[in-house]
Amino acid sequence: MKLLPSIAFNDFSGSAGNVTARKVGDKTYLSSRTKHSRVKTASQAITRCQFTNTVRGFSRITEVQRKGWISLANNLGTYFTSNGYTTISGPNLFVSINTYRKMCGKPLLADAPSELKPSRYMIFDDLWLTPEHIVFTQVEFRHDPNEVLHIEMSPAVSPGNNSAWDRTVFVTICPTTDWGDIDLTAAYLKKFGTPLRIGQKVFMKICWLDPECGYLQRYSRINFPVLEKSIVHGAVYYPRAQITMEQITPLTEDVECEFFDYELSPGSKFTSVSITLRYLTTYLYSCDIPHNGLPDAFYDEHSFQYARVTSNIEYMIESIRIRIQNNSNKRIRFFHRDFGFRTHLVTFGTYPVFN
Repeated sequence: MKLLPSIAFNDFSGSAGNVTARKVGDKTYLSSRTKHSRVKTASQAITRCQFTNTVRGFSRITEVQRKGWISLANNLGTYFTSNGYTTISGPNLFVSINTYRKMCGKPLLADAPSELKPSRYMIFDDLWLTPEHIVFTQVEFRHDPNEVLHIEMSPAVSPGNNSAWDRTVFVTICPTTDWGDIDLTAAYLKKFGTPLRIGQKVFMKICWLDPECGYLQRYSRINFPVLEKSIVHGAVYYPRAQITMEQITPLTEDVECEFFDYELSPGSKFTSVSITLRYLTTYLYSCDIPHNGLPDAFYDEHSFQYARVTSNIEYMIESIRIRIQNNSNKRIRFFHRDFGFRTHLVTFGTYPVFN
């Protein structure tokens, strides 16, 4: 440790007992000294086991396969990443590609792929970084249907930490967005155990990654303090007016709901819908699905939509009406316009809503 004349004059830096001081400019920051618990968590054990198995995998493949990875790494040569220029060896390339494949639920790849796909930046409209919510909105649509979002994060342990890019750890893979939104709240809590604090800095690396043969080259580096409102527009967070499978009774005497995602837009009322129904009673002109209470944005509104029949009737298109009732009647009612026989249908898209 380094001890200058007197702690009383803000000239103390280093560690003493359980206190660590860090001098940044004219300010001195005091924080509790971190002690390693020496306890291996379940998450750490799984990660280390997966990494060890991937490293050992290179020695288990054939010599011809190993030469393929070495040749691919040589062809890649020196390339630029968000951290600067770098090179990679054949064994490290094998571990890198297969590590990302495992994160995406893919099996180990023994043969070197015919091509490598570099990761790319992620663009978004706004970000809530609060103690209750970590949410990105209006995330750009992926360029390739196979792309997933790779997310790494690291919360700063003290106000004096101005950089923690080398401490970010893998948090989650997002195979898709939820109507353009990404909610990382649950994944963050699962990884770090405690919620964020107001004023705490958070470091994030996020990129679109190909799960088959992608490697990290470009990624968005996001660093903001935790606030009560959104980072870009300074807006208060409001939960989206949305109905999902968790809010309905999916199985009744007449119908089984296999998928339900119904969102009501703010302002001018439109709905974004994706619903799959299987009818258990024939020749139904209407049916009800109970719900257990919806956000206040829903009261009594309906929309006219197109539905595609997924039975053996050549995927015919029919018009249906969906009525959402969130008053004394807590139900979602489906009306069929052409009175045809339907057993299995899907409706999706964006439609206007009427009261």
